[in-house]
Amino acid sequence: MSTATGPAPAIPRTDKWIADCLAVLFVLVILTYAASGPITDFVRWFIEATTQGFDELSRRDQRTLMRDHWLGSGYRSFERSFLLPTGLIIGLPIVFSFSICLLTLHRGRAGRWLNWALTLLALAAFVSWMLKIFATDGGALPSASPIDFVMFPIATAITLYLTWRMFGGFIVAFCLFWVVYFFIRGHLPDWTGILAGSDSTFSQSLRAMVLNFWAQTGGQFGQPLQVVSGSVLIFIVFGAVMMASGAGDLLMKIANRLTGGLVGGAAHAAVASSALFGTLSGAAISNVVSTGVMTIPVIKKSGFKPAFAGAVEAAASTGGQIMPPVMGVVAFFVAGQIGLEYRYIVVAAILPAIMFYFATFLTVYFEARQLGIGALPREQRPPLTGKEWVQCLVFVMPLGVLTYFLFSQPSVPKAGFYGFVAAIVCALVLFREFRSRKRLWQAFVNAGRMAASIVVIVTAIGLIVGLIQVSGFAGRLALLLTQLASGPLPLVLIVVALGAIVLGMGLPPGATYFIIVIALSSGIDAVGIPELTLHMFVVFFAVMSTVTPPVALAAFAAAPIAGADPIRTGFEAARIGIAGFLIPFIFVYHPAVLYKLQVLFVWFGSGAPDSKTMVDLASISWAAFFWIIAAFALALWSIASALAGFDRGRLPPWERLLRICLGLLVLVPHVAIAGAASVLILADIAFHATRQRSLASAPNPIQ
Repeated sequence: MSTATGPAPAIPRTDKWIADCLAVLFVLVILTYAASGPITDFVRWFIEATTQGFDELSRRDQRTLMRDHWLGSGYRSFERSFLLPTGLIIGLPIVFSFSICLLTLHRGRAGRWLNWALTLLALAAFVSWMLKIFATDGGALPSASPIDFVMFPIATAITLYLTWRMFGGFIVAFCLFWVVYFFIRGHLPDWTGILAGSDSTFSQSLRAMVLNFWAQTGGQFGQPLQVVSGSVLIFIVFGAVMMASGAGDLLMKIANRLTGGLVGGAAHAAVASSALFGTLSGAAISNVVSTGVMTIPVIKKSGFKPAFAGAVEAAASTGGQIMPPVMGVVAFFVAGQIGLEYRYIVVAAILPAIMFYFATFLTVYFEARQLGIGALPREQRPPLTGKEWVQCLVFVMPLGVLTYFLFSQPSVPKAGFYGFVAAIVCALVLFREFRSRKRLWQAFVNAGRMAASIVVIVTAIGLIVGLIQVSGFAGRLALLLTQLASGPLPLVLIVVALGAIVLGMGLPPGATYFIIVIALSSGIDAVGIPELTLHMFVVFFAVMSTVTPPVALAAFAAAPIAGADPIRTGFEAARIGIAGFLIPFIFVYHPAVLYKLQVLFVWFGSGAPDSKTMVDLASISWAAFFWIIAAFALALWSIASALAGFDRGRLPPWERLLRICLGLLVLVPHVAIAGAASVLILADIAFHATRQRSLASAPNPIQ
């Protein structure tokens, strides 16, 4: 008996329309929160401009006028009721996100009823939490009522189920491990080491979980969600609007023009486009999906193997998570965790991001040389028209506005809001097809859905982070790290790096970062390096875990597009992104990589940043800055050619090994060793070039 299989049932139009409306409303809420700073500035300007003799009033009278003026009092009322309550700031993103995702989660008639049942349950649970936090905002002490012991498990179950359906089982299994551990930690024997915990009973553990994760802003509502709600969502909207405007196709054309004329031009264009996309989105998987469908087939057609084609896109898209000014979610987590203004983190990431993409270009270059692949044909890289040159302002203006406000003042949401305004204005002016209600509506729908998916995964991350903290495991792990830190610094860094990579296999970089940093929280001083350096070290390895086999998420996303084996693609991506594993060690031992460009703030009149999380900028010379740039370029030329097995010609095994060793020695923070290694690398490159020229000029033997 044969069964006919047809297309999957469509989502009911009504449900999709409701979800789309909620997505647009969610975007409006995000914009309202981000606009709170500009609105405050406008209210103050309006009152000053419409009040005669305002400057002659005393400061006390000015404050009184601001409070009593009809516009000032109205705005203060709106601020107290909507912009300040914790329950709304954290609760509204969850309510919108879960509703948007659940309404379109399952297909078919039975699935529709399940969607609505889960949506109503989620609304009941999270709205009850919002009301409870409202009472706490009013001054009531947090407490657990009987209804909380019902609503908290419902909210947790829906969170895990939705995360499983949207992001797979690994992160849910990881979360369930910590849930189970939280309840059994008191029964574990001593031989389990740092896993053995308190003597809490099941009821005591449940009560502690409800008190910390439901009666207060912990767990799902903890710092990951607070950072995303406060700073990240406006950037998600910013990037989504830029992509919906038609700028994506223009980005690809710009990348082709910039790099298509180089050896292996198709692959270089993929790297360039991912770097440009990274300035807007900073999400590896979405970069792979959005640019990979265009770049990977072109890379394959030019002569690269399928696995390498997918790996180029995966590695380049991974670098988007460290590409300023957006840098994905993780950089905002760093800012919130160490209490450093986001703009300093953006500047710190500039040189590491350039290094990463330079090394990626080199790896592709040597692979193209080995395969004899030339530049893109001229017809595949047509020049930009006059109209397209003007449309390039859609990148220059919004990114310029965003960068200016990130540099000039510390409010990240305000910078994101002004960047969004510049993006929407430029898109409407420069792209005629964007000037339609349907296109604008779809842009806001896409932005709301993307923001909703971020909130869902961050809610699960918050639960994991909260369980690790409240269970006491983080403290015991930090103690172990403190004991370990008495050993050599390289050993400590290797342990941290391996922890980030192992945890990152299947977890988003944000989750990996938080778990590692929580473990380091009380052991950071013992490690002996500045906080920003250590946190950026963790960020890099958390990001690189997305291209590290056996669970390389970015490579797994690229492999089906390339028609390649995912594991093979993962190993190729790790080779292409090899610099990402070296750069964190470089900026630990060469602080100029992270800190010397902070002098930009001095040049712009802001003064040098003064924070205990950073090194003293006066201790870093320009000589050290330019030396490490030159040393890195030389080292990566040596290492990339060795890994490809080809420079001007094929490299024998002994020379490949020699180049890898010399490349690593150039990066050693010891002048004599690094200098000697540099001389030897240059000598080997010259020797290899001379040998290849002599082979090329030698007459062919006559048979």
